[in-house]
Amino acid sequence: MIIERFDIEEFNKHQKNREWNFTDKEENRIRQIKHGEEGYIVEITNNKEIFTMGKYFYPNGILAQKGLYFWSGGFNKGIWTDYDERGNIVEQTDYDAPYKNYPWEKIKAHMESKGADLLDPFTHVSRENENNHPMWYISWLTQGFDKSGNQMIRNEEIDGNTGKVLLIYNVYYYEPTDGIPPPEKEIIYDANER
Repeated sequence: MIIERFDIEEFNKHQKNREWNFTDKEENRIRQIKHGEEGYIVEITNNKEIFTMGKYFYPNGILAQKGLYFWSGGFNKGIWTDYDERGNIVEQTDYDAPYKNYPWEKIKAHMESKGADLLDPFTHVSRENENNHPMWYISWLTQGFDKSGNQMIRNEEIDGNTGKVLLIYNVYYYEPTDGIPPPEKEIIYDANER
């Protein structure tokens, strides 16, 4: 069995304020963080990928957990693996299992068909599975503006079993100004009101 370890000595040579950021030979951006007394975190991202590899290490440097998550932190993807302090697998969790009827690939296609830039900082994708009812929550910056010039952010809530869009609403990105309230949420479609 090969045990993955965090190189504490190399990290300590390069870290500033408990963090070290660098680019590896495959052009992945690597962010390493000392996470208090809990251990270390490594985030591996690539400008061409929408998922980040997250790795969490025990204080002794042995891998504790790893898996993929949407780059902006909205949801865990696929199988995440947990390890004990000796490097043995103790649990694997398939975060995609509740979404097999309407998986990420369909959400991605839906968002791209609407012109969403999946790598834009204003794009957000999250999901919840409450009471065995999976839901997707997505939002992205559009090219639309309100009458005051505030840019529109489209939000949709999608049933993770059927793929049915249950709610569509717009909010507007604006710079706070004294005395001017933020634009109100604009409901476009609500399946509960049909």
